[in-house]
Amino acid sequence: MISKERHFPIKIQKLQVLLLRILETHSKTNFIKENLSKSLAGYNGEKSIDYYLSLLPDKSFYILHDLRLLLNGLYFQIDTLLLTKSFALILEVKNLAGSIDFDSIFNQMIQKKNGVEFALPDPIIQIGRQESQFRSWLHEHHFPPIPIRTLIVISNPQTIIRSHDKNVSQKVIHAALLPQKISQIYNESQNNILLDKDIRRMIKLIKKFDTPLNPSVLNQYNISRQEIINGVFCEICSYLPLDRVHGYWFCPKCKTKSKLAHLKSLEHYNLLFGEEITGQQLKSFLRISSPALATRILNSVCIGYRGKGKGRVHTLPSKQK
Repeated sequence: MISKERHFPIKIQKLQVLLLRILETHSKTNFIKENLSKSLAGYNGEKSIDYYLSLLPDKSFYILHDLRLLLNGLYFQIDTLLLTKSFALILEVKNLAGSIDFDSIFNQMIQKKNGVEFALPDPIIQIGRQESQFRSWLHEHHFPPIPIRTLIVISNPQTIIRSHDKNVSQKVIHAALLPQKISQIYNESQNNILLDKDIRRMIKLIKKFDTPLNPSVLNQYNISRQEIINGVFCEICSYLPLDRVHGYWFCPKCKTKSKLAHLKSLEHYNLLFGEEITGQQLKSFLRISSPALATRILNSVCIGYRGKGKGRVHTLPSKQK
């Protein structure tokens, strides 16, 4: 049973919008593209295991995706958590191409791709830390101690896994083996520790305290507001900026007319600058001059406001979760 769905990460949405709103010649464009590619690969890897998890019996497993929980003032993340009455299982998904070699002497993972080797952090250490953190989180919220198992799932079926440590094969698997491995763990853990009410309370608290990462990409890449390209995009050909003509947004390139093309641009604003916007900021971002039009747009899309007159600050619908 899916108790918390997997959502398209807001961080990726922000990176995609940032690339649309800076010049292709910007000095940080290639760096942002590389980071976006890595983030998309990670998300696609996590999403690729959903089919295998769907093969599990609904009544025995509760599945929660993309968790970020606070412990002792610091956040820890879990790709996927499976809960049962007898154990919890943490899944860490890696989408890696080529071959990977687990070096248990120096505690690193070595990836070889296109003839080049890269040293990466050991995910076995990473998932061991997640296990410890989640155990402490459960204790902090007064749940009975339960066994916590961990697995590293390699989502790319063509990735070659190597190690001289036989214990690695108990921790690291290809995604296709996931249902079989989970069934094995389940059959080895028949003693029920949690009651139905414990499971319900645990899921409720996890979802309550889950805090998705919502970074400011402008701060992260040290990009100023002045470097962001203003204007409304064409929904058909992506031309920027559209003209405002007789109550419509008009594209001089493909001649498309639209009444609502500004909605996507306000989503862009929200992702880059946050939920709060003033009339002047809206006029500047949409490249319009009419205060009356700005007021109509704000009143039609915003969910609230504070302040009066020119100092009024409106709230755009949240992109969080």
